[in-house]
Amino acid sequence: MSNLKPRGYVSSSSASDETEAYLSLGSNIGDRIGYLRKSVRSLSALSRSRQVELSSVYESEPVGYADQPKFLNVAAIVSTPISVSDLLRRLKVIERDLGRVPRERWREREIDIDIIFYGGLKIETHELTVPHPRAHLRRFVLQPLCEIASDFVHPLFNKTLKQLLDDCEDGLEVRRFESSSVLQG
Repeated sequence: MSNLKPRGYVSSSSASDETEAYLSLGSNIGDRIGYLRKSVRSLSALSRSRQVELSSVYESEPVGYADQPKFLNVAAIVSTPISVSDLLRRLKVIERDLGRVPRERWREREIDIDIIFYGGLKIETHELTVPHPRAHLRRFVLQPLCEIASDFVHPLFNKTLKQLLDDCEDGLEVRRFESSSVLQG
């Protein structure tokens, strides 16, 4: 049984050495729900990590290259003692193990898992920039995150996710597709 809980779950215990990682997951080819479900299960298996919240599933139009299937997206907050670089490495392993095939940027994906925030930290390395540099411009990222963390303050813009969503000029359609319970099955 997964230790991932649907949105609204609040843990009664918290470890001071854990950081909340805000993740965006997406899939637009093959068994989209299946890829998201397997990703959520894999997140629960991360060493010493526990999921705090999981958004509903949203369907969104693709960004960048429009001639491809719509994406299913979900946001997750994972409380973890894993460093951000180790988390990134483990997320890439999950993607690879689930069959992600390398393609051109903004093309179809079996599964894509991005670190949007890692606590309130600002991180820039050759392999990762956190906060995600385009998250504030993407309705498909902001809308699911707002469902589970609307009051989270973006560390660079000093605005809540709700404020960023209200200000977002991304006109692509994002609609609720399914509750988070579909990912628990």
